[in-house]
Formats: sequence, structure tokens, C-alpha cells
Amino acid sequence: MLSEALRAAGIADPIVVSNGALVIDAVISSGARLLLLDVRMPGASGIDVYDVVRSHPALTGIAVLFVTAAPEIAQKTRRGNAPREVIAKPFDVDAVAEKVCRLLREDVAA
Repeated sequence: MLSEALRAAGIADPIVVSNGALVIDAVISSGARLLLLDVRMPGASGIDVYDVVRSHPALTGIAVLFVTAAPEIAQKTRRGNAPREVIAKPFDVDAVAEKVCRLLREDVAA
């Protein structure tokens, strides 16, 4: 559902990874500029993935958006390179797609 909204917003091929343990390889191989994470994911939590992203030399500049039912946990990750945004579930898919597009525009402008 969210990937469909992202496509409708003009993001051609959002990459969907269903297991947190596979995220890093997918991000590196795709050259993604923005990462959407949930705190609770199978394989590796979003917090664990976030920590790896922030410590990986090739990924330190990637924007991170947490979309989660546990926003208070995601907020606590704000060490050093904080996630750009934290959105609580349930969420409006169009609002998330709009936020993703804004973050990508900011990335291009930076």
C-alpha cells in the first residue's frame, strides 16, 4: 500500500525489503538516498539497522524516516545523526509519500 502511494507520487521503483537483516545490502546495491524503517521488523530491528547505517562509511549521508507504532523508541535513537523524521502508525499513506518526496527534494538541494 505504501509502495503504491510512493509510485503514485513519482518514485519509480521503491525497494521493499521484508526483513531487516537484508536492508543494508539492498541499500548499498541500490544507491538509495532515503530509508524508511520500522522499529519492529523481522530479522533485525529498525533500531539495529539504523545503528548500522549510521556507522557504515558508505551510508552516513542517507536520510532515515521511521514509520512505526513505537515512535517513542525511534525518538530515543536520536544520537549524532538523528533520523530526519519519525511518523507514528497508523498513518496517512499520502502524507507519508509527500514527506518522502520532500526529504528527497531536500537531499537533492543539499
